[in-house]
Amino acid sequence: MHWKPDHKLYPPYLKTRIQRGKGVRQGAEYKPWLKIRDVPSLGTSSSISGIINPRPHVLLSELETIYFYLVERDNSTLDIQEQWPILDIDRTLELCAEYGVRHAFRGSNPEPFTIDFLITTKNIPNKLNVRAASIKTPEDANNPLIRQRLLIEYLWCREKGIEWTLIDTSRFTKTLLENLRFMRTWHRHRYIPNPLIEALFLQQFQFSYGKNIILSEIIKEISKKMRISADLALDIFRYCTWFSQIEISFDHSLALDKPLVLRSNKCD
Repeated sequence: MHWKPDHKLYPPYLKTRIQRGKGVRQGAEYKPWLKIRDVPSLGTSSSISGIINPRPHVLLSELETIYFYLVERDNSTLDIQEQWPILDIDRTLELCAEYGVRHAFRGSNPEPFTIDFLITTKNIPNKLNVRAASIKTPEDANNPLIRQRLLIEYLWCREKGIEWTLIDTSRFTKTLLENLRFMRTWHRHRYIPNPLIEALFLQQFQFSYGKNIILSEIIKEISKKMRISADLALDIFRYCTWFSQIEISFDHSLALDKPLVLRSNKCD
């Protein structure tokens, strides 16, 4: 689902933002409704270049960053639209009036509700599915005022046939975030996937992995056997973990100077 870029379809006071492309279109052409400077932050906001769509993604908290990474790793994901506005303002005003919720205003004009993530996936048999996700801390999720706003998001999505979920972030830890960042570095290093090399790497990994062996030693041994640089071997490792060809434990820190802990002590 996406909003059309014709500003005449929306209230006149939104014209400037619509013309700038905010909140409309999809894929690489999408621009989030909110920017980092629009929302108070404790220094945890970030702009991250996407793997699925090569554009900057505006993420307003570490929790949003974790969820973005998790969704990006899902092979069924086709599009991720963050800070997605509900431009159907007449309807959100009606829902707010009906349920006694205060609608947000910018000056004298009602401001669109924004959904943290609108995600498009392709399911079997090649059917597109759109779902909405809200990311809140456990404390915010129990805040009565925030819950009122979430109710409007949910009701509007339900009317449009969009599945809406309040994501459980209780297990979104610093360790999980750092592990995902470590794994995803293959993309920043511009590693080009090569199924043949990755298959060979996985074969060598089976022989080189062992409990209590630090990751740098595993990478060093594999790089020698494959006659490639340690840097390349590490990026192949990162790529394989990112796409779950090697399943690591997210409860343990993933770092070169620490033993590598696999999920159930297995690799695929």
